[in-house]
Amino acid sequence: MSPLSCLLLSALSPAAIPKKTVLCLGNFDGVHTAHRALIRRARAFRDASFPEASVAVLCFAEPPSVILSPSAPPSLLCTQEDKLARLRECGAEYVILADFASLRDTSWQEFADRILLEGCHAVALACGFNYRFGRNALGTPELLHERLPLPLLLEEEIRMDGETVSSTRIRRLLSLGRIEEANALLGTPFTFFAEVLHGKALGRSLGLPTANQNFPKGLCIPRHGVYASSVTVDGKVYAALSNVGVHPTVDRNAALNCETYLLGFDGDLYGKTIRVSFLHWIRPEMTFASKEALMEQMQTDLALAKTFFAEHPLTQE
Repeated sequence: MSPLSCLLLSALSPAAIPKKTVLCLGNFDGVHTAHRALIRRARAFRDASFPEASVAVLCFAEPPSVILSPSAPPSLLCTQEDKLARLRECGAEYVILADFASLRDTSWQEFADRILLEGCHAVALACGFNYRFGRNALGTPELLHERLPLPLLLEEEIRMDGETVSSTRIRRLLSLGRIEEANALLGTPFTFFAEVLHGKALGRSLGLPTANQNFPKGLCIPRHGVYASSVTVDGKVYAALSNVGVHPTVDRNAALNCETYLLGFDGDLYGKTIRVSFLHWIRPEMTFASKEALMEQMQTDLALAKTFFAEHPLTQE
Protein backbone atom coordinates (compact mmCIF):
# COMPACT_ATOMS: atom_id res chain seq x y z
CA MET A 1 0.00 0.00 0.00
CA SER A 2 1.41 3.38 -0.99
CA PRO A 3 2.00 6.02 1.71
CA LEU A 4 -0.51 8.80 2.33
CA SER A 5 0.64 12.40 2.02
CA CYS A 6 -1.05 14.84 4.40
CA LEU A 7 -0.99 18.51 3.45
CA LEU A 8 -2.22 21.66 5.17
CA LEU A 9 -4.13 23.89 2.80
CA SER A 10 -2.64 27.05 4.31
CA ALA A 11 0.88 25.76 3.64
CA LEU A 12 0.43 24.48 0.12
CA SER A 13 3.07 25.35 -2.42
CA PRO A 14 3.00 24.64 -6.15
CA ALA A 15 5.40 21.76 -5.59
CA ALA A 16 3.49 20.26 -2.66
CA ILE A 17 0.32 19.19 -4.35
CA PRO A 18 0.02 16.96 -7.43
CA LYS A 19 -0.51 18.71 -10.72
CA LYS A 20 -3.83 16.92 -11.15
CA THR A 21 -6.21 15.52 -8.56
CA VAL A 22 -9.45 13.62 -8.54
CA LEU A 23 -10.69 15.37 -5.43
CA CYS A 24 -13.07 13.83 -2.87
CA LEU A 25 -15.02 16.35 -0.78
CA GLY A 26 -16.59 15.88 2.64
CA ASN A 27 -16.04 15.62 6.37
CA PHE A 28 -15.41 11.85 6.42
CA ASP A 29 -16.03 11.42 10.16
CA GLY A 30 -15.61 7.71 10.82
CA VAL A 31 -14.90 6.99 7.13
CA HIS A 32 -18.08 4.93 7.06
CA THR A 33 -19.43 2.77 4.26
CA ALA A 34 -20.81 5.69 2.23
CA HIS A 35 -17.47 7.50 2.46
CA ARG A 36 -15.65 4.35 1.39
CA ALA A 37 -17.93 3.92 -1.60
CA LEU A 38 -17.21 7.50 -2.68
CA ILE A 39 -13.44 7.07 -2.52
CA ARG A 40 -13.54 3.71 -4.30
CA ARG A 41 -15.60 5.27 -7.07
CA ALA A 42 -13.18 8.21 -7.36
CA ARG A 43 -10.22 5.85 -7.59
CA ALA A 44 -11.89 3.75 -10.29
CA PHE A 45 -12.73 6.90 -12.24
CA ARG A 46 -9.13 8.12 -11.90
CA ASP A 47 -7.77 4.81 -13.14
CA ALA A 48 -10.05 4.87 -16.16
CA SER A 49 -10.03 8.55 -17.11
CA PHE A 50 -7.09 10.38 -15.49
CA PRO A 51 -4.35 7.81 -14.76
CA GLU A 52 -1.80 10.61 -14.34
CA ALA A 53 -3.84 12.23 -11.53
CA SER A 54 -3.75 11.51 -7.79
CA VAL A 55 -6.75 10.59 -5.65
CA ALA A 56 -7.00 13.26 -2.98
CA VAL A 57 -9.39 14.07 -0.13
CA LEU A 58 -10.20 17.61 0.98
CA CYS A 59 -11.58 17.86 4.51
CA PHE A 60 -11.19 20.11 7.53
CA ALA A 61 -8.36 19.69 10.03
CA GLU A 62 -10.92 20.29 12.79
CA PRO A 63 -14.63 19.57 12.35
CA PRO A 64 -16.70 22.72 11.62
CA SER A 65 -18.95 21.78 14.54
CA VAL A 66 -16.15 22.61 17.00
CA ILE A 67 -16.42 26.25 15.91
CA LEU A 68 -20.12 26.37 15.08
CA SER A 69 -21.21 24.59 18.30
CA PRO A 70 -18.29 25.12 20.71
CA SER A 71 -20.33 24.34 23.84
CA ALA A 72 -21.57 20.96 22.60
CA PRO A 73 -19.99 19.80 19.34
CA PRO A 74 -21.02 16.37 18.08
CA SER A 75 -18.60 13.69 19.22
CA LEU A 76 -16.23 12.13 16.69
CA LEU A 77 -16.36 8.59 15.39
CA CYS A 78 -12.58 8.39 15.08
CA THR A 79 -9.51 10.45 15.85
CA GLN A 80 -7.72 12.40 13.13
CA GLU A 81 -4.94 9.81 13.10
CA ASP A 82 -7.42 6.98 12.64
CA LYS A 83 -9.28 8.90 9.94
CA LEU A 84 -6.10 9.33 7.93
CA ALA A 85 -5.30 5.63 8.26
CA ARG A 86 -8.78 4.65 7.06
CA LEU A 87 -8.67 7.07 4.13
CA ARG A 88 -5.38 5.50 3.07
CA GLU A 89 -6.89 2.02 3.32
CA CYS A 90 -9.73 3.15 1.05
CA GLY A 91 -7.35 4.30 -1.66
CA ALA A 92 -6.72 7.99 -0.99
CA GLU A 93 -3.19 9.12 -1.84
CA TYR A 94 -3.34 12.67 -0.53
CA VAL A 95 -5.35 14.30 2.24
CA ILE A 96 -5.57 18.08 2.18
CA LEU A 97 -6.55 19.51 5.56
CA ALA A 98 -8.25 22.91 5.50
CA ASP A 99 -8.78 25.32 8.39
CA PHE A 100 -12.51 25.92 8.78
CA ALA A 101 -12.12 29.15 10.74
CA SER A 102 -10.20 30.80 7.90
CA LEU A 103 -12.61 29.56 5.22
CA ARG A 104 -16.01 29.85 6.90
CA ASP A 105 -16.72 33.26 5.31
CA THR A 106 -15.55 32.24 1.83
CA SER A 107 -18.35 32.37 -0.73
CA TRP A 108 -19.19 29.12 -2.43
CA GLN A 109 -18.06 30.62 -5.74
CA GLU A 110 -14.63 31.55 -4.39
CA PHE A 111 -14.31 28.19 -2.68
CA ALA A 112 -14.96 26.44 -5.98
CA ASP A 113 -12.63 28.64 -8.02
CA ARG A 114 -9.77 29.39 -5.63
CA ILE A 115 -9.68 26.32 -3.41
CA LEU A 116 -10.86 23.44 -5.56
CA LEU A 117 -9.75 24.44 -9.03
CA GLU A 118 -6.66 26.59 -8.42
CA GLY A 119 -5.42 25.41 -5.03
CA CYS A 120 -6.12 21.69 -5.25
CA HIS A 121 -5.62 21.28 -9.03
CA ALA A 122 -8.85 19.32 -9.37
CA VAL A 123 -9.53 17.69 -12.73
CA ALA A 124 -12.58 15.87 -11.36
CA LEU A 125 -14.63 16.06 -8.16
CA ALA A 126 -16.44 13.51 -6.04
CA CYS A 127 -18.92 14.25 -3.25
CA GLY A 128 -22.00 12.95 -1.50
CA PHE A 129 -25.56 13.93 -2.37
CA ASN A 130 -25.80 16.18 0.71
CA TYR A 131 -22.42 17.92 0.45
CA ARG A 132 -22.52 21.62 1.35
CA PHE A 133 -19.74 24.21 1.23
CA GLY A 134 -18.98 27.93 1.32
CA ARG A 135 -20.37 30.71 3.51
CA ASN A 136 -23.60 29.67 5.26
CA ALA A 137 -23.31 26.29 3.47
CA LEU A 138 -24.93 27.77 0.37
CA GLY A 139 -22.89 25.69 -2.06
CA THR A 140 -24.47 22.46 -3.32
CA PRO A 141 -23.36 19.72 -5.72
CA GLU A 142 -25.69 21.16 -8.35
CA LEU A 143 -24.10 24.62 -8.10
CA LEU A 144 -20.65 23.06 -8.12
CA HIS A 145 -21.47 21.23 -11.33
CA GLU A 146 -22.72 24.45 -12.93
CA ARG A 147 -19.71 26.47 -11.75
CA LEU A 148 -16.78 24.25 -12.70
CA PRO A 149 -16.23 22.54 -16.06
CA LEU A 150 -15.17 19.31 -14.39
CA PRO A 151 -16.59 15.81 -14.15
CA LEU A 152 -18.57 15.50 -10.91
CA LEU A 153 -19.05 12.07 -9.35
CA LEU A 154 -22.13 12.42 -7.17
CA GLU A 155 -22.58 9.60 -4.69
CA GLU A 156 -26.29 9.12 -4.13
CA GLU A 157 -27.84 8.31 -0.77
CA ILE A 158 -26.83 4.91 0.58
CA ARG A 159 -29.38 3.24 2.84
CA MET A 160 -29.09 0.27 5.15
CA ASP A 161 -32.09 -1.21 6.95
CA GLY A 162 -34.30 1.53 5.54
CA GLU A 163 -32.27 4.51 6.81
CA THR A 164 -29.54 6.71 5.37
CA VAL A 165 -25.98 5.78 6.29
CA SER A 166 -24.63 8.80 8.16
CA SER A 167 -22.29 9.73 10.98
CA THR A 168 -25.27 11.05 12.97
CA ARG A 169 -27.04 7.70 12.74
CA ILE A 170 -23.91 5.84 13.81
CA ARG A 171 -23.52 8.09 16.88
CA ARG A 172 -27.12 7.37 17.84
CA LEU A 173 -26.60 3.62 17.52
CA LEU A 174 -23.45 3.80 19.67
CA SER A 175 -25.32 5.75 22.34
CA LEU A 176 -27.90 2.95 22.45
CA GLY A 177 -25.31 0.18 22.68
CA ARG A 178 -26.32 -1.19 19.27
CA ILE A 179 -22.69 -1.81 18.46
CA GLU A 180 -23.11 -4.41 15.74
CA GLU A 181 -25.46 -2.16 13.78
CA ALA A 182 -23.05 0.76 14.17
CA ASN A 183 -20.15 -1.41 13.00
CA ALA A 184 -22.10 -2.50 9.92
CA LEU A 185 -22.58 1.14 8.94
CA LEU A 186 -18.96 2.00 9.69
CA GLY A 187 -17.70 -0.94 7.66
CA THR A 188 -15.26 -1.68 10.47
CA PRO A 189 -15.55 -2.06 14.26
CA PHE A 190 -15.83 1.09 16.36
CA THR A 191 -12.31 1.47 17.70
CA PHE A 192 -10.09 3.65 19.82
CA PHE A 193 -6.37 3.82 20.59
CA ALA A 194 -5.13 4.92 24.02
CA GLU A 195 -2.32 4.41 26.47
CA VAL A 196 -2.80 1.89 29.28
CA LEU A 197 -2.73 3.79 32.56
CA HIS A 198 -2.20 2.83 36.17
CA GLY A 199 -5.60 2.69 37.88
CA LYS A 200 -6.88 1.48 41.22
CA ALA A 201 -6.47 -2.20 40.30
CA LEU A 202 -10.20 -2.74 40.75
CA GLY A 203 -10.31 -5.47 38.12
CA ARG A 204 -7.39 -7.30 39.69
CA SER A 205 -9.08 -7.17 43.10
CA LEU A 206 -12.13 -8.83 41.51
CA GLY A 207 -10.12 -11.57 39.84
CA LEU A 208 -9.97 -10.12 36.30
CA PRO A 209 -6.96 -7.79 35.83
CA THR A 210 -7.82 -5.11 33.30
CA ALA A 211 -6.14 -2.55 31.05
CA ASN A 212 -7.32 0.89 32.14
CA GLN A 213 -7.69 3.53 29.39
CA ASN A 214 -9.21 6.96 28.95
CA PHE A 215 -11.08 7.72 25.74
CA PRO A 216 -9.41 10.27 23.42
CA LYS A 217 -10.80 13.78 23.84
CA GLY A 218 -13.87 14.44 21.73
CA LEU A 219 -14.39 10.80 20.74
CA CYS A 220 -17.90 9.35 20.81
CA ILE A 221 -18.45 7.28 23.96
CA PRO A 222 -20.55 4.17 23.41
CA ARG A 223 -23.32 3.34 25.84
CA HIS A 224 -22.02 2.51 29.29
CA GLY A 225 -21.88 -1.21 29.75
CA VAL A 226 -20.01 -4.40 28.99
CA TYR A 227 -18.90 -5.47 25.51
CA ALA A 228 -17.13 -8.34 23.86
CA SER A 229 -14.16 -6.64 22.22
CA SER A 230 -10.85 -7.30 20.57
CA VAL A 231 -7.53 -5.75 21.56
CA THR A 232 -4.45 -5.36 19.41
CA VAL A 233 -1.14 -5.44 21.29
CA ASP A 234 2.13 -5.31 19.35
CA GLY A 235 0.38 -6.56 16.24
CA LYS A 236 -1.35 -9.52 17.94
CA VAL A 237 -5.14 -9.61 18.38
CA TYR A 238 -6.74 -10.88 21.59
CA ALA A 239 -10.35 -11.60 22.44
CA ALA A 240 -11.40 -9.36 25.30
CA LEU A 241 -14.13 -8.12 27.61
CA SER A 242 -14.47 -4.33 27.97
CA ASN A 243 -16.39 -2.24 30.47
CA VAL A 244 -17.29 1.35 29.63
CA GLY A 245 -18.47 3.39 32.58
CA VAL A 246 -17.80 4.77 36.05
CA HIS A 247 -17.80 1.59 38.22
CA PRO A 248 -20.73 2.55 40.49
CA THR A 249 -20.46 -0.57 42.66
CA VAL A 250 -16.82 -0.25 43.73
CA ASP A 251 -15.96 3.46 43.37
CA ARG A 252 -18.69 6.11 43.35
CA ASN A 253 -16.17 8.85 42.51
CA ALA A 254 -14.50 7.11 39.57
CA ALA A 255 -14.11 8.93 36.28
CA LEU A 256 -15.45 7.53 33.04
CA ASN A 257 -13.03 5.14 31.39
CA CYS A 258 -12.71 1.82 29.60
CA GLU A 259 -11.35 -1.23 31.41
CA THR A 260 -10.54 -4.30 29.35
CA TYR A 261 -9.70 -7.86 30.31
CA LEU A 262 -7.69 -9.69 27.64
CA LEU A 263 -8.37 -13.40 27.34
CA GLY A 264 -5.20 -15.45 27.20
CA PHE A 265 -2.84 -12.51 27.74
CA ASP A 266 -0.07 -12.62 30.33
CA GLY A 267 2.17 -9.58 30.47
CA ASP A 268 2.57 -5.93 31.41
CA LEU A 269 0.57 -3.42 29.36
CA TYR A 270 1.28 -0.27 31.38
CA GLY A 271 2.48 2.55 29.14
CA LYS A 272 1.60 0.72 25.91
CA THR A 273 -0.83 2.24 23.42
CA ILE A 274 -3.30 -0.46 22.48
CA ARG A 275 -6.33 -0.61 20.20
CA VAL A 276 -9.71 -1.66 21.54
CA SER A 277 -12.47 -2.58 19.05
CA PHE A 278 -16.04 -3.04 20.27
CA LEU A 279 -17.75 -6.07 18.74
CA HIS A 280 -20.81 -7.19 20.71
CA TRP A 281 -23.07 -5.71 23.38
CA ILE A 282 -23.45 -7.86 26.52
CA ARG A 283 -25.24 -5.74 29.13
CA PRO A 284 -25.69 -2.19 30.46
CA GLU A 285 -23.73 -0.77 33.38
CA MET A 286 -25.31 -1.86 36.65
CA THR A 287 -24.95 -1.20 40.36
CA PHE A 288 -24.67 -4.34 42.47
CA ALA A 289 -25.48 -4.87 46.15
CA SER A 290 -22.01 -6.24 46.88
CA LYS A 291 -18.63 -6.96 45.33
CA GLU A 292 -19.50 -10.64 45.47
CA ALA A 293 -22.57 -10.05 43.30
CA LEU A 294 -20.44 -8.05 40.87
CA MET A 295 -17.83 -10.81 40.70
CA GLU A 296 -20.54 -13.36 39.93
CA GLN A 297 -21.90 -11.17 37.13
CA MET A 298 -18.41 -10.67 35.71
CA GLN A 299 -17.99 -14.42 35.38
CA THR A 300 -21.33 -14.55 33.55
CA ASP A 301 -20.16 -11.72 31.28
CA LEU A 302 -16.94 -13.58 30.57
CA ALA A 303 -18.82 -16.76 29.69
CA LEU A 304 -21.06 -14.81 27.29
CA ALA A 305 -18.00 -13.23 25.67
CA LYS A 306 -16.38 -16.64 25.21
CA THR A 307 -19.57 -17.93 23.59
CA PHE A 308 -19.54 -14.96 21.21
CA PHE A 309 -15.93 -15.57 20.19
CA ALA A 310 -16.57 -19.30 19.73
CA GLU A 311 -19.21 -18.30 17.17
CA HIS A 312 -17.21 -15.38 15.73
CA PRO A 313 -13.50 -16.35 15.81
CA LEU A 314 -10.99 -13.51 15.57
CA THR A 315 -8.43 -13.40 12.80
CA GLN A 316 -4.93 -12.03 13.20
CA GLU A 317 -4.24 -8.85 11.22
